[in-house]
Amino acid sequence: MTTRRTLGLVSGLALTTLSAAPAAGQAIAYGEAPAPRRAAAVPGAYHLRLESAWPQFGAAAKECRNGGDEIVEGMLTRSVDGTYRGSLDRRTLIFFCGAHGVDGEACELVLEGDGKVAMTGVVVPDETSPSGNALRVSWRPSPTHGATVRGACPADFKRSIEEMYLSVRHGAEFAVPAAGAGKRVERLENYAWTVEIE
Repeated sequence: MTTRRTLGLVSGLALTTLSAAPAAGQAIAYGEAPAPRRAAAVPGAYHLRLESAWPQFGAAAKECRNGGDEIVEGMLTRSVDGTYRGSLDRRTLIFFCGAHGVDGEACELVLEGDGKVAMTGVVVPDETSPSGNALRVSWRPSPTHGATVRGACPADFKRSIEEMYLSVRHGAEFAVPAAGAGKRVERLENYAWTVEIE
């Protein structure tokens, strides 16, 4: 497990809002990004797979459940300006059970999402990385990304959860493998993700 600094920024993941369990590392935003590293020092593309490492509460079918899983996967390709870009697949299943709103009424819902996210990234120096570099990425759902929210919660609450899921920007930073080292797998400490990159 590698400690990464939190980057002081923006957003919130649906799970963060849905459950009382902390997935605070999901919610980041970026200030001004550093200049991309020199093109010759980094590969032209990375295959990336991010899998959520969210807290899970409740397991039995009849029991109140909070948690779920999300996977973001695809290729990031370096542009001429040194920035990495890609359209990655995103699949999500989120369970929520609990109180919401001012009156604190309890309800349950399930969100299922499937679609594309637009991801950008820059390579930044990182002394703790085997390659000396880390990749700082951020992503936002594409306009065609879909989601379905079902359950006994009020319609306005379900609608707000769906809108948040389809609009929030997310981000993370992680080490990249050294040249010729193959796939690198890392459980990020300050972000609720496990990352595979090669």
